[in-house]
Amino acid sequence: MIEVYAIKVPKTLDKGTFNALLSHATPAKKERILKFVREADRLSSLFADLLIRAIVMKKTGLKNEEISFGKNAYGKPHLNGRDDIHFNLSHSGVWVVAAVDSEPVGIDVEQIQDVDMGISESFFSDDEHHDLLNHHDQRSYFFSLWSLKESYIKIIGKGLSQPLNSFSIRYGREDKIVVTTEGKAREDISFTEYHIHSDYKMFLCASHDRLPEDVTMKSAEELMGAFIG
Repeated sequence: MIEVYAIKVPKTLDKGTFNALLSHATPAKKERILKFVREADRLSSLFADLLIRAIVMKKTGLKNEEISFGKNAYGKPHLNGRDDIHFNLSHSGVWVVAAVDSEPVGIDVEQIQDVDMGISESFFSDDEHHDLLNHHDQRSYFFSLWSLKESYIKIIGKGLSQPLNSFSIRYGREDKIVVTTEGKAREDISFTEYHIHSDYKMFLCASHDRLPEDVTMKSAEELMGAFIG
C-alpha cells in the first residue's frame, strides 16, 4: 500500500536548530541546501530530506547514517540496495509531500498562483490546451494539469527528457483521470488528488489502483524530534 505524507514547513528556524538538523544530511546535500539564498528554499529542501529519511528509517529499521540514496540516469532518486522501496518527493510554498510504495510512484504539489495561460501552448498537449481554455476556472485547472503532468513525469523517471507536451492527461467518465501517450491510454497508471489546502494542488500517480484515501499529516515538531529529540 502506498503511504502519502505531508508536512508544513516552518517559516523560520533559529540557527542552532537549523544546523543541528542539517548535520543529519550528507555533505553533498548540505552543500545544495546552503546554496539557496532564500531561507524558505533552504528549509523546504532540508525538511524534504529529513522526511524521506524518517520514513525510510521507520520502514526499514536502518539508522540515518546507514541510509544511502542514488539517482538514475535522469536524476530520479532511489534508495540504494532496496528494490522493494520506491519513493518520490515534492515541495511548493510551505508544503513538503512524499509518497512511498513497493512500486514506482510519483507525487507533486503546486501552489496556485497567478500565471500566464499562454505558456500552456508550449507545455501542454493540444487536447490539454483545449480543455484548459474551455474550463470555468482556468487558473485552478492549469495547476491541476501541471501537478498531474509532473507526477506522471516523476513516475516514469525520465525527468525533463520527456517533454510535457508529449502526452495528454484528461478527465474522462466519472472524472477518471487518463493519461494518453503515443495515441494510447495507459491502463496501468492511476491518479488521485489530495486536498491539503485550498491554495494548493496535489496529485499522486501510481502504477496500480491501490491508492490511499488520506494523507498522513506530520508536524514540523514531530519530524524534528525524530532527529534532535
